[in-house]
Amino acid sequence: MSYKPMSLDHVNIFVRNAERSHRWYTEVLGLHTQDTFNHSGTERLRAAFLACDPGHAHDIALFEVGDDAAGPQKTQVGLNHVAWRMASLDDLAEIYRRLNDQGVAVRVADHTVSIGVYFSDPDGNGLEVYYELPRSQWHQERPFSGGGAKGRFPGPWDEALRQATPALTNV
Repeated sequence: MSYKPMSLDHVNIFVRNAERSHRWYTEVLGLHTQDTFNHSGTERLRAAFLACDPGHAHDIALFEVGDDAAGPQKTQVGLNHVAWRMASLDDLAEIYRRLNDQGVAVRVADHTVSIGVYFSDPDGNGLEVYYELPRSQWHQERPFSGGGAKGRFPGPWDEALRQATPALTNV
């Protein structure tokens, strides 16, 4: 019997407006709606359960807390961001383009073993989509402090990376 978790499975986040967030997560990220709950006695959405894979109960749950709720603060303790791993670099490029087409502000970071596209949902909750190289291609023992080579992830974000890190212009 194992006393450690099998994997990280899902996250629940608070949103100001569940209907708006539900629409955003399904339209922008393409998540499947698995279930919803309405406010008692009304048709107004109170919670939504969404998944990448229709065969999984949920990856993220959105719970409405109201329009007056404070948003995430940079200096508060709590969740920094939620990340979804993409199956391929081409898939990451496709969702990067979708985010740009939807007008979502993004930040791109090359982490040597992975490349991440960071953005926020309508309530300011931090999100990431990323692609990670297979372990056999890391060419370093530790993923974040191994000092590996950057610039191994060409794609539509190339100009954004050059602007963020001028040293990458020669890579």
